[in-house]
Amino acid sequence: MVRLGTPLTPSATRVMLLGAGELGKEVAIELQRLGCEVIAVDRYAHAPAMQVAHRSHVIAMTDAAALRQVVEAERPHLIVPEIEAIATDARAQIEAEGLATVIPTARAAQLTMNREGIRRLAAEELGLPTSP
Repeated sequence: MVRLGTPLTPSATRVMLLGAGELGKEVAIELQRLGCEVIAVDRYAHAPAMQVAHRSHVIAMTDAAALRQVVEAERPHLIVPEIEAIATDARAQIEAEGLATVIPTARAAQLTMNREGIRRLAAEELGLPTSP
């Protein structure tokens, strides 16, 4: 059974949204309804999800060092990328080091941005028929 803590307390389940647009705002609201503490991160201030999140940060989303710094500062339990333009290598490293659980996984996100990678996964790893 998953246990969610209380926002803004040591027992809080912290979720970091990477991308704070309109979709992120809806996700933030639903996470709060579940009792999660929400941290919104985007490249510009006052993004929609930042208006409803418990805390927010403005960073260059493609800057691996900035992404790592905000993750280390906030220590989220979960990271949910909303946008594609994120430092994918840093996200994979954060996941591999166990700093946070990334949903979807960094590998899944990288594959979705690479058609050939998806085709190879389907054909070679899963044995599904694909076009050449």
